[in-house]
Amino acid sequence: MKKSLINAVSLIIMSSLMLSACSSGGNSDRTNREDDDDETPVSFNTSIDYEELEQCSFDEDDMNDDYRSYSFELMNQVASSSDPDTNIMVSPASIMFALDMCASGANGNTLRQMTDLFSEDADPLEQQAFASQFMRQINDSEGVEFHSANSVWTNESRMSSGLNPDFQDYIEEYFDAEAVLEEFDGNTVNEINSWVEEHTSGMIQEVLDELPARTVAVLVNAISFEGQWATPYEDYQVNEFDFRSASGDSIPMDMLCETSYSYYETDLATGFMKSYEGGRYAFLVMLPTDESINANEFLSGFTADDYNDFINSCSYDYDVYTRLPEFEYDYDTSLVSALASMGMTDAFDENLADFTGIGIADSGNNIYISQVLHKTHIELDREGTRAAASTVVIMEDAACAPVVEDMIRYVYCDRPFAYAIVDTSNMNPVFIGTFNGQ
Repeated sequence: MKKSLINAVSLIIMSSLMLSACSSGGNSDRTNREDDDDETPVSFNTSIDYEELEQCSFDEDDMNDDYRSYSFELMNQVASSSDPDTNIMVSPASIMFALDMCASGANGNTLRQMTDLFSEDADPLEQQAFASQFMRQINDSEGVEFHSANSVWTNESRMSSGLNPDFQDYIEEYFDAEAVLEEFDGNTVNEINSWVEEHTSGMIQEVLDELPARTVAVLVNAISFEGQWATPYEDYQVNEFDFRSASGDSIPMDMLCETSYSYYETDLATGFMKSYEGGRYAFLVMLPTDESINANEFLSGFTADDYNDFINSCSYDYDVYTRLPEFEYDYDTSLVSALASMGMTDAFDENLADFTGIGIADSGNNIYISQVLHKTHIELDREGTRAAASTVVIMEDAACAPVVEDMIRYVYCDRPFAYAIVDTSNMNPVFIGTFNGQ
């Protein structure tokens, strides 16, 4: 039986940056933390080592709550701006890893806003330590193949001195990043695309068409997950039923049918969870109770508190008859508006952005983020799930122009629904998406 595959890829394309990062220590109690002075840069601690990051004290429950808040606030923003008929999917984990690498080269208010995006008022080191732990958990997964890879490509013709050595040491140790220094030419895009293809087992073959003329560096994150359903669907469990799409069309689809024993129900949604091999990761269905709305409308108002209520409603008291369509789709969007609405504004301002820690561009011009692109792909069938995500953060030189029955429950996904691929140890979503029909 073939194995299923999930990949997530994140790219950060920069026209120049320098390193700062987390304040030293990183073990402050958030409830006792003094207010940060936004005007005071947070300097990079060049003496930080792996043991310090490992021993950084943070409240894991708080950080998990913050991660879920960020995940669903992001989905609120993306879903509310999406066409009702569009199937959407993002990988909050992929985006976080990409932007955390970027944040490790930020100073002052830029760093503060990028940290607050994921965990408001956290010490930057706490967020870096949380991301590092998250990545270690991915790379240490058992029962499935789950890996995270990072690389940094530096344009020697625009940053002749190369990366700041402290920054390079930091990303190599804490992000397991490969560092490549070369003169960017017409083949650089192909080299980066080949690296991505290799680290996503061929699921994502092309994430870049071209690089801006002022590109100084490209940061890439790739997440690859390979696994099967813990209990695969047999042929007799695959039957054709009609799916009523968001536009009201009736579409015949192959449905995966079985009896589940995990049941979720709140005023907003019902659902079930289907585990992958090893039990650490699972596919969580969220079917809106309001049958008149599409899944994007549902997720546009579905908060982290709603999600917490939903996962805490889990019951094993019922036989749960389920139907889940086999489906496949691609999705892409710009995240600039969503991230700015979430408070990350200075990074997009050519005058206020402060990325002064990766290295010094030969031009000496200020650097800002001009675009954040996110692309995803998902396939779900009787054997498992294949998915991919790419996040491209483009940073340019400021001189450039900015750019039922009592013991039986039914969860029939024969109309628009939302879903998440979750880490069952803490129910943090790695991917979140919607299916509104083809």
